[in-house]
Amino acid sequence: MFSVPLPPSKSLANRTLTALAVAGKPLPEPTPDWSEDMVAMYRVLSGTTDAGHAGTAFRFGMAYWAAQKGVKTHLTGSKRLLERPIAPLVQALQDLGASLKQRKDGSWDIEGVELTGGKVAVDASISSQFVSALMLAEPLMKKKLKLELNGEKVSAPYIAMTESVRANPDWPVEADWSAGIVWALRASCMGESVRLQGLGRRSIQGDSAWSRWGLNLGFSASYEAEGLVIRGLPSRPTQALELDLKDTPDLTQPIVAGGLLMRREVKLTGLETLNGKEIPRLDALKEALGQLGVQVSDSGPASIAFDAKGWSAQETPLSVDAQDDHRMAFFWALVGLEQPIALASEACVAKSYPHFWSNWRTYEP
Repeated sequence: MFSVPLPPSKSLANRTLTALAVAGKPLPEPTPDWSEDMVAMYRVLSGTTDAGHAGTAFRFGMAYWAAQKGVKTHLTGSKRLLERPIAPLVQALQDLGASLKQRKDGSWDIEGVELTGGKVAVDASISSQFVSALMLAEPLMKKKLKLELNGEKVSAPYIAMTESVRANPDWPVEADWSAGIVWALRASCMGESVRLQGLGRRSIQGDSAWSRWGLNLGFSASYEAEGLVIRGLPSRPTQALELDLKDTPDLTQPIVAGGLLMRREVKLTGLETLNGKEIPRLDALKEALGQLGVQVSDSGPASIAFDAKGWSAQETPLSVDAQDDHRMAFFWALVGLEQPIALASEACVAKSYPHFWSNWRTYEP
């Protein structure tokens, strides 16, 4: 059995950093195990307000600086980031009295004011981060927020995570469950055993849900003092794999790869938010499956379905591109266990997991 050190959860870290900044407390200094997203959050909260590719830093940073009375700042990011959804958060902040003005390039001039607080409506059907951004900034407002969430709420566990962090912004944060599933599915597909350091029985991360899907995903799970031990089952499951990932969309790419390697029928639903991520992830997955010769039978905007029972790997390497998206890189890492690949933009894993490739290749079969 090999033991893998996982990175800190960037979702938890970014909420904790923001909560500390709102409380006027010093921020922890970045270390080599910090992901690019964590560094971006630190940078934005420290006044260098270029979020790069980091949507969380951009959204949380907008609410934070909008509530900094008398402080003017310019919030920007990469071209793709400035194209991503932000209007519901802008509207909610403006309803609370924020002074926000968008430039032609999509960046924002912000003049901080004391936000009113009180009742405000926000569209929660696009991203839970709009809600979390408002919740984190609430201590800087005149009155307690009374949030009215419109639309079908997505990624609800992230809102619960924000509430927990607000009550207790502890540092350091837990290890990242969304990174752990990549290793768990590798164990399932390769019949391996792996210890995932830092994953405990009690977690406020919604993505920890995968640890309870063992029989469906082909592994057993048990907890030890050092972390979670995953053992691939003696035989891969063959039944159709059907999951609703509305609350856990960041698990989609590795689960698709795992379903492919297990040669299963797969249907995943609840994927409404995927095309609004760093790249249009649902479209990228469908394109990737096409490159692998797998026909996608469901082309809807919130689901993906395919039958991989007849799939076989090619002997020659396949040239593929992660499109600068860390979770597509994890998809290709799993596929690469059977299908030789030449992967472009593999360095993008640094967004959430800086040491991924050095760990992955240390334990290559």
